Amino acid sequence: MALETELKYLNADHDKARKIMAVQGGNLLTRHYERNIVLDDPGRTLYKRSALLRVRQAEKTTMTVKRIPSGPVSGKAKVYIEHETEVSNFDETVAALQVLGYAPVFRYEKIREEWAFADCHICLDQLPFGPFIEIEGTEDGILACADLLGLESADACRKTYHELNRDHRMKAGLDPDENFVFTPEEVKVLL
Repeated sequence: MALETELKYLNADHDKARKIMAVQGGNLLTRHYERNIVLDDPGRTLYKRSALLRVRQAEKTTMTVKRIPSGPVSGKAKVYIEHETEVSNFDETVAALQVLGYAPVFRYEKIREEWAFADCHICLDQLPFGPFIEIEGTEDGILACADLLGLESADACRKTYHELNRDHRMKAGLDPDENFVFTPEEVKVLL
């Protein structure tokens, strides 16, 4: 078990962040396409308990369970208790979870570029509904890193990508849909 502490930044300028990190000693770790399936039981009880069960395929395949800590968490950053393990096969892991009563409830994709910078883990995320920067580290480290990257505190956000997708669809007058995926052509262009 680990605690994951993060903030997302809206209105992200990936080119600007990339340049700053490259000049100031950041280390590019990876750039990849990611597909994710979130699973739950028919009553969506994981969601109702503020928990998430996800299988992700990127450079490696992982199964993750996240939940909000039971006690109050102060501060500006979002904090989750996270259990994550590498698995060998995306489809077989999803199938095994289905045997246990969990079924896919939505899918999402992103292009993610990961950096190590200023004692934080930086993710330049391109989602079907826009670019974001996610910073993981200690809360003080996240805020200091955001300052180095020239990110505005008004753009800091504790919402999940799932919540941001819902917000985007509502503002754009689109029908509700928990899924947010690229077309195959978009993936080719973005990679």
